[in-house]
Amino acid sequence: VAAPGATTSTFQYNLASVGPCVADASVATITILPQKIAGIDGSTTICDTSTASIDLFGLITGEQAGGTWTRLTGAGGTFNALAGTYVPAPGSTSSTFQYFMIGTAPCVNDVSVAAIIINAQPNAGTDGATTVCDSNTSSINLFSLITGEQAGGTWTRLTGTGGTFNAAAGTFVAAPGATTSIFQYSLTAIAPCIDDVSVATITILPQKIAGTDGSTTICDSSTASIDLFGLITGEQAGGTWTRLTGTGGTFNAAAGTYVPAPGSTSSTFQYFMTGTAPCVNDVSVATININPQPNAGAGGATTICDSSTASIDLFSLITGEQAGGTWTRLTGTGGTFNAAAGTFVAAPGTTTSTFQYSLTAIAPCIDDVSVATININAQSNAGTDGSTIICDSNTSSIDLFSLITGEQAGGTWTRLTGTGGTFNAAAGTFVAAPGATTSTFQYSLIAISPCIDDVSVATININPQHIAGADGATTICDSSTASIDLFGLISGEQAGGTWTRLTGTGGTFNAAAGTFVAAPGTTTSTFQYSLTAIAPCIDDVSVATININAQSNAGTDGSTIICDSNTSSIDLFSLITGEQAGGTWTRLTGTGGTFNAAAGTFVAAPGATTSTFQYSLIAISPCIDDVSVATININPQHIAGADGATTICDSSTASIDLFGLISGEQAGGTWTRLTGTGGTFNATAGTFVPAPG
Repeated sequence: VAAPGATTSTFQYNLASVGPCVADASVATITILPQKIAGIDGSTTICDTSTASIDLFGLITGEQAGGTWTRLTGAGGTFNALAGTYVPAPGSTSSTFQYFMIGTAPCVNDVSVAAIIINAQPNAGTDGATTVCDSNTSSINLFSLITGEQAGGTWTRLTGTGGTFNAAAGTFVAAPGATTSIFQYSLTAIAPCIDDVSVATITILPQKIAGTDGSTTICDSSTASIDLFGLITGEQAGGTWTRLTGTGGTFNAAAGTYVPAPGSTSSTFQYFMTGTAPCVNDVSVATININPQPNAGAGGATTICDSSTASIDLFSLITGEQAGGTWTRLTGTGGTFNAAAGTFVAAPGTTTSTFQYSLTAIAPCIDDVSVATININAQSNAGTDGSTIICDSNTSSIDLFSLITGEQAGGTWTRLTGTGGTFNAAAGTFVAAPGATTSTFQYSLIAISPCIDDVSVATININPQHIAGADGATTICDSSTASIDLFGLISGEQAGGTWTRLTGTGGTFNAAAGTFVAAPGTTTSTFQYSLTAIAPCIDDVSVATININAQSNAGTDGSTIICDSNTSSIDLFSLITGEQAGGTWTRLTGTGGTFNAAAGTFVAAPGATTSTFQYSLIAISPCIDDVSVATININPQHIAGADGATTICDSSTASIDLFGLISGEQAGGTWTRLTGTGGTFNATAGTFVPAPG
């Protein structure tokens, strides 16, 4: 058994002599070659910022000299295979290098691997800064202040107070009073790399505060001095006052005061603080609302009739009023009062009414009112128009007073339009009659001045009764393709109605034209002609009936070909197609065979000739009878005769007539030789002459 370090060896095998035989020996030689050793794998860990040359032989152990280095994995850096060195560079990745020793057979090759684990040096980026105002409420992304940083780090606040710092998101939102702050971004390295940090600085300037807007309200009669600083709140000192809007009164910008005067208008005064960039200027506004003393104007009046439907503008009754007041009704009933619009519309029965216009003052001004009076006289009331609808066939007496509503008694009736029927003016009644037309009747009442006379109208709308005509009918066959005019079946109808199909299937119904075209399979159908009446007249209908009888169908002709030797029963129904049941069979032509008319079958026999058989169906009028024909073409069976034979000697030279050997054959056949050799066969003549052999 070999072992590392063993050398080439020889071994002798000896046999001692026996008797007169001599001793003998042989030698076994084992040549032992040394196994090449590439050593044991090793590794090291570095940072990608290292530039020191690494001796790969220093990573493996126990190797023999003379091997070769190759790079297995990794990228970046400088690999010297001859020297067995590697110099990393920033961005280099972990790499493996193989040391290879070639063995001399039967020794095997050997390898070892030197691994260099390269950790990336973290980069927290380059410091950055910004300047904001403490009034800035926008979220500041701290990552936007530094540059070139890698992700995955953490933020901490080093200096400054106030605002909202979100370490997880890397954001900061300033707030009033916040101070300049420094935030550090840290990336933790994997040894031997070192940690890295960068700094984002936010310089925070205080925002100047001009305070919160404020206001007061006075009457234009006030002369008291107003301290503008007393109207705004929270302001810092050092600002300046300017007047933005308004006229009149005395404004003192240095003192920040205002003294109103009669006729002064509402005014605004701005307090201005200059900010240091990036902080903005700030302003607040002191508003002095100056209300004039309201004037509701002088009262007024008018006189109307309670039948007036004209809208009365209450503002037209008073004078000198200011806008913006409200109306309320003090006295009177009836009519329609619109307080928002300041209008009034009288109605029958409305009484004299007073309406107050009020202007509410804003303190310290006082309220003011004026009154509009509407004197209302009663209007004669002939009632409200009304109507009814009747049919000219209605002969009931109609009370015209029942058609109008709310009328006063004592008026008179007159007929305005319409003809026919019976009108009784004294009683106020009307009786219609056939042919009477729509009529109007006026009820009149004389009014007392200044009201005007009043009338109402009773309308009787009279509709004629529609007539759809008398029913009618016809009978056709479903094979008919003629268009049937449905109007030709009914009688006495008026135009303008509509057709609908009530019963039946099949065919083509044209409702618009009032026509119908039958088709095979169509069933008896009814069609309704409808005239829609105007209420209270009633609708009217008539019916056109088309009785449709089915056309008998004996089917389509057919045929077959058989031999007269065929003894199978032929079903004649199988030769025709599409036939209806119930018909009868008759033989038209041909002889021979057995025909069964009841069963519709035929059996041929030798000698039977081509035959035709008619299938007949009787139709119901106006349909016509129908027939179809089954044809059996019968061909005669050919007979080649009965077999025969003879015996001769091959020395015979006599011509043998083959027809003489068979019997009962028909002429016109052909001869062929099936077996045998020699002799002379004449197929055309049907002869054979033998020959020796």
